[in-house]
Amino acid sequence: MVKYVNGDLFDSDANILAHGCNTVGGYGSGVAKLMAENFPAAKMSYYNKYNGEGWKLGDVQFVLVGSLKYVVNCATQQEYYPRNRVHADYDAIRTCMEKVKNFAKVGGLTIAIPKIGAGLAGGDWNTIEAILNEVFTDYDVTVFVL
Repeated sequence: MVKYVNGDLFDSDANILAHGCNTVGGYGSGVAKLMAENFPAAKMSYYNKYNGEGWKLGDVQFVLVGSLKYVVNCATQQEYYPRNRVHADYDAIRTCMEKVKNFAKVGGLTIAIPKIGAGLAGGDWNTIEAILNEVFTDYDVTVFVL
């Protein structure tokens, strides 16, 4: 079930903080920038994968950043410029969220996300929300809205 909380994602006590990122080596703006500032290991892991095997849409990377605390880098967009068009890939969002949910279910972990894909990626929140409602019929996810 999708739940909404007004507040800062980084104040969440959820075990998993999942966010969207691109596949082309950019991790310096939007939520990714905030992840990098709060959890430098998440940015380092993103670049290690980028420089190694690379990123494909739908890839996820679970980065342990504390005791039962993960940042999940989710490849939900191919590129990130220009800003005046949609870069969010809805199929990739679905794939990533299914992987995050399955990982969380195994460990009984809680999940928090921003309005993934609807910020700088330009995706339509109504479309993304419908995807989340389909994926999270049997498990909770909390969407943080500022």
